Amino acid sequence: METPRAAGRYRIERLLGSGGFAAVWLGHDAQLDAPVAIKILADHWAQRTDLRERFVQEARLLRSVDSHRLVQVFDIGELPDGRPYFVMSYADKGTLDELLAAGPLPLNDALNLAREIAHGVAALHAHGIVHRDIKPSNVLIRSTDGADRIMIADLGIARTDDRLSSLTLPAGSPGYMAPEQTQIDGAPDRRSDVYGLGALTYHMLTGRPPSENRRLPSEVQPTIPHNIDAVVQRALEPERERRWASAADFAQALSQTLGKVDTDPLPHTRPVPKRPRRRRRLLWTAGGAVAALVLATGGTVWMVTKDDEPAPGASAPKKEHGASMGDPGGRWLRTDRGIPPQYRRLIVRAGTWCEVRGLSPALIAAMLKAESNFDPYLSDPKADEYGIARWTPSVLMHWQPGGSNNPAPRPADITPELSIPAMGRFLCSLGRQIQNVPGDPALNLAGVYRTSVDSVKKARGVPPAYKPYAQKVDQYLKDYRPN
Repeated sequence: METPRAAGRYRIERLLGSGGFAAVWLGHDAQLDAPVAIKILADHWAQRTDLRERFVQEARLLRSVDSHRLVQVFDIGELPDGRPYFVMSYADKGTLDELLAAGPLPLNDALNLAREIAHGVAALHAHGIVHRDIKPSNVLIRSTDGADRIMIADLGIARTDDRLSSLTLPAGSPGYMAPEQTQIDGAPDRRSDVYGLGALTYHMLTGRPPSENRRLPSEVQPTIPHNIDAVVQRALEPERERRWASAADFAQALSQTLGKVDTDPLPHTRPVPKRPRRRRRLLWTAGGAVAALVLATGGTVWMVTKDDEPAPGASAPKKEHGASMGDPGGRWLRTDRGIPPQYRRLIVRAGTWCEVRGLSPALIAAMLKAESNFDPYLSDPKADEYGIARWTPSVLMHWQPGGSNNPAPRPADITPELSIPAMGRFLCSLGRQIQNVPGDPALNLAGVYRTSVDSVKKARGVPPAYKPYAQKVDQYLKDYRPN
């Protein structure tokens, strides 16, 4: 492919990428002293009037939508050989596809980015445009003001509302295209983009695009809560009538799950030196207009704007009284049984993490009493167990914020603020697998915590070797339950 020297006033420096339809080059705007991306129609298509019009239409559609979540078009023109081109924002950080090559994103990063992308697609829909090719390589990453933003690109096969009823041929990308996009005259509409958003979110959460016989996200990554399964699965429904009705609804559903997902960074009792292993971490700026997602793969700061106005009929996630107030009135736990007051809020938070039979703040408190007598400094190197909940670091790694994308915590890092909420995640995820096991559901949960799901299933309850432990938990449970 011959490198053109310039496109209008823009100097062309090097090829960024190419496909069968067009190539994208890195250019430089000398007047503004700024890098730009220049998309040029492939020379073997330049004589096709219909393809030229489609190429120019892509530029017009991008230009018509005023959103920072979409690639912006600044200029349009023709090369001396007649090939059309248009000039757009340069994504200096590459694509989401390149980011995902390293594996799944941390849970909160994936959800926030999915919500940002959904808002971008909603902006297209508000202008009567259906993208039809939502996939990681069409989500670009650009640094701006010291942070990174996503930009949706490539409207090459997009359709406007006035053309959705016309004959459509199969179009899209395998793994991300809705079933109706694989059919001749399948009449894809905005719900086809919802499917694409669901597939993209699934990929960010699990590290792979969904297949026909896909597993739930939580089955691939155990740290993913089941309410997120429901949001993503609804977007991926084969029948479009059963999907979220719009990208905006999908974004709002993600927002509601974010209210129920722990987004705290890994806590430290003291400053910890940086480790050579690269990791991704999350930082929220509470109460600000912006939430900054910190991906330490390169020290990236993601700027994620707060939600747009809630979708009609949507409500903000409810906060448990006990979780937000530390249970001062004893709604969840007795106040006269020696539960350390500094841990009550964390205990209530863990015990109300989800709805699983047997799970309660009283159970969490009883297990902490049995495990360590509420000793936050417990250290048992022989058993490799540490802290108030007797976590093994290599196990806790999977239940900490960010899951196994973060390294295993050091014993000194296993604080109550990390340990106790992790118990809630653990019991919510694995507890659902023993709901049909006979016996006391609370003690069965305690048995899983000390052994495994398979052991409790095989024993049809708490394994005999752990009965004394379960008996202690049962006694404390009775002490801590409110009257």
